Amino acid sequence: MNKIFKLNNSFSTAQQIFFAQRLSLLLDSNISLVESLRIMKSMDISVSRQSIYDQIIFNCERGVSLSKSMQQSGTKFDQLLITLINNGEYSGSLVTSLLQASKNLEKRNELKKKIISTLIYPVFIFVATIGMTLFLVMYIFPKILPMLGTLNIELPFLTRAVKFLYEYTIDYGLYSVLAVIVFFFLFIYILKKSTGFKSAFNILLLRLPLLGSYITLSTNSTLCSIGEMLLSSGRSLTEFHLFSRDYSSNILFKKAFEDIHSKSNQGISFSNSMSHYPKLFSKIMIDMCSVGERTGNLALMFGHCSRIFEQDMDTFIKRFTALIEPILMIFMGIVVGSVALSIILPVYEITNHLTK
Repeated sequence: MNKIFKLNNSFSTAQQIFFAQRLSLLLDSNISLVESLRIMKSMDISVSRQSIYDQIIFNCERGVSLSKSMQQSGTKFDQLLITLINNGEYSGSLVTSLLQASKNLEKRNELKKKIISTLIYPVFIFVATIGMTLFLVMYIFPKILPMLGTLNIELPFLTRAVKFLYEYTIDYGLYSVLAVIVFFFLFIYILKKSTGFKSAFNILLLRLPLLGSYITLSTNSTLCSIGEMLLSSGRSLTEFHLFSRDYSSNILFKKAFEDIHSKSNQGISFSNSMSHYPKLFSKIMIDMCSVGERTGNLALMFGHCSRIFEQDMDTFIKRFTALIEPILMIFMGIVVGSVALSIILPVYEITNHLTK
């Protein structure tokens, strides 16, 4: 049992959705947890996932909870799935919690697919622009360079700029690509190791015009959805604070919920604590949570906020799509047009020079 495949990606999001759905159906059929896991293992053809099932079954047979067994299984399950399973074990409604987990993971997966499909066209335009530019610079432009070198004329600025780009690519192109790759991996390494650097990077992400808005909307939506489920099943607001701190990947949200949890222990209300972080929490979320705290219906308010944020995210994606396409077309026209002009302008200068 100790030879566990420690593969973080052994269970993709789609496989975790399937895991939650199938396990809820088996448990709802009055099949024991361990037997349900054995059935699911027998249906899985992946050797690595079968080993993970073995570890989960091994722990469950010895009285360890399903949520802790999954955490100790040697793979990285989604924190949302783990939390909702733990909530189901706490409230005695594991089947319901598994269904809730599968729906939330499926909703997030659909949103991810929607974003990817939205970005396919812009990425295609960007790659096509770069490819066309490289073709003009590396194949067409060199053919007129010998002719330009034999004439005593001053080259236009665009032609000189493209000539510099061509010569730089020939001399240092490979080194530049290697430098970018090294920089990328060094950036990832420092991001994982340095808390200060990660904090600065997270601040930068939240300040970016479009990406920052999306991160805030997405995080607020997920937290409200989970808050509704946790509080509706009898969990305390303090437990929600701790979950939000552990769930958030952005270090600013982690620090915010750490502070909110500390203030909660001092008797300060949740909405009042959130009001100190206006860039992280939407005003409508703060106001509705304030109403929920006064009326004792905080779980209901979380649910309303979650649905509002989901609608806002759909609107955001549609607006982003409508905005990015004309911007990319303008970008493509400027880049390709500039390179084309760098080739045409010296020919025009040569023609004028010869007529004189």
